[in-house]
Amino acid sequence: MDVIALRKRSGTITGEVRVNGFPQDRTSFRRCSGYVEQFSVQSPELTVRETVLFSARLRLDRNVIESNEKVLAFADQVIESVELTELAGSLVGSDEGVGLSFEQKKRLSIAVELAASPSIVFLDEPTSGLDARSALLVVRLLRKISNEGRTVTATIHQPSSTIFGMFDDLLLLKRGGEVVYHGELGENCQSLVNYFESKGAPEIALGDNPANWMLRVITSESMGDLSQAYKESTQYTKLKQELEEAKASPSEELKIEFDSEFAASKSTRGLLIAQRLRTIYWRSPAYNLSRVMLSLMMAIILGSVFVIQYGKDVFTEVEIRARFSVVFLAFIIIGIMSMFSVLPVMTKIRDMYYRHSDSGMYDSRSIGIALVLAEKWFIVGSSMLFCVVFLAIADLGGSFQQLFWFWGFFALNSALYSYFGQLFVACVEPARTAIILCSVYIGLNNFFAGLIVRPQEMNTGFFMLPYSITPGRYVYEGMITSIFSNDDRLVEVVEGDLFYDFLVDNGYCQASSVGCEGTVSNYVEYFFGGEYQRDNILRNAIILGGILVLARILLWAALKYIRFSN
Repeated sequence: MDVIALRKRSGTITGEVRVNGFPQDRTSFRRCSGYVEQFSVQSPELTVRETVLFSARLRLDRNVIESNEKVLAFADQVIESVELTELAGSLVGSDEGVGLSFEQKKRLSIAVELAASPSIVFLDEPTSGLDARSALLVVRLLRKISNEGRTVTATIHQPSSTIFGMFDDLLLLKRGGEVVYHGELGENCQSLVNYFESKGAPEIALGDNPANWMLRVITSESMGDLSQAYKESTQYTKLKQELEEAKASPSEELKIEFDSEFAASKSTRGLLIAQRLRTIYWRSPAYNLSRVMLSLMMAIILGSVFVIQYGKDVFTEVEIRARFSVVFLAFIIIGIMSMFSVLPVMTKIRDMYYRHSDSGMYDSRSIGIALVLAEKWFIVGSSMLFCVVFLAIADLGGSFQQLFWFWGFFALNSALYSYFGQLFVACVEPARTAIILCSVYIGLNNFFAGLIVRPQEMNTGFFMLPYSITPGRYVYEGMITSIFSNDDRLVEVVEGDLFYDFLVDNGYCQASSVGCEGTVSNYVEYFFGGEYQRDNILRNAIILGGILVLARILLWAALKYIRFSN
């Protein structure tokens, strides 16, 4: 069934699939079919109505549904058909918390596919994991869908006699995938029973479940090769003749064609996915509220290091280096928090994207843009909160321009950590592997930012390449130069130390002068070997912007070409 439904991505597939006599076209078939997974997972942060409405808006033909009111009415109609109207405003919820029951989620998954108004619905073991009552409710729903004129195809294992009798036709396979029966079940499964009894099967006992009886029959060694017997049967001959006739002269009126790959336009897809992600983010306090609160807490902790020096105009070298170190810790710690907090969220989004793209709802380009739109406001807000509190407490304030550039580089850094975290999740399946890649990225930023090893020691030789391509180098330089390069506050100079020699060598004071003084901006030039310049701020911002764009392009490619689902 997975092969027919275009869900199979592993193994070797041979033969051909035809729809109404024509070769199956991937684009058109996705538009006219639905597929309910065995353990389909919906976003727990959305309501039942929001979940169904999202599917309807992306999958219904634009020429059929003309207005938003009609889409809303259709979605409510679908919800009513699966008997979830009373729960339409309820959150789906997770398996661990409050939300829909397993059976209700099963019906919701069916509703999500019905929202596309498909001609055929595939279901992978729709009764799996359900008790007898819930299984009966689900199969009655499938019977109702079939009576409305849709084709329902389901895989099912050892159903009860009541459930088994609700189906019209059966394709029965024995071990090895060979067909032993394909045809109508008949009333009370009499056609199936008559067929196997005609092949020598023992009579079915009164009250016996036909599903259990047929399994005993096809696994009995005394029955011989039932697959060969089927190929020699009149049922097989008749079916093959019908297929050959349909293949030889298919009616053009039955050919399924669509003008575009997706039902919704590019702009609509991008807008709807962005709205969906924003809603999910807003209803995920464990992710975003914790991110904001941790940013505020770290701003207070790091800023309070310099509370006793507030308003000071003359510093020692140790005090200035401490400021450099705290700025370094700020962008590293918040970056790490941003990266690791996004991993579980992106894993859910990635897996949901796989299901939605298989259904023809949207592509990797749409989800890539939506992720940027949904994430940016939280990055901007949390980074602004951190910078305002941190700079105020640490007494690192200056002009508006200085504060703007400091915040800009800090926000770019948070975005980089988040976006590379998303990229790593899209590139590798195991969470531990993504964590390893994150650790490598963090390590490179730590080492090559310019504090642990100074830039003047990395501008030649082996370190030159990694130093040039590491984002942390440009972030740290931008943050340091934005607030310290024009700082005229004084730094105490001790005659004979390296800073004193630097001031003398560069003409900032005379060797014989008494009370030689240096400024904070002089110390920046000395400490970073003249490599960190305020004139580089715009260049650094452009480079970081380019790296951000590269990260999004790589994410698009990873989502498009790398898949981890079967």
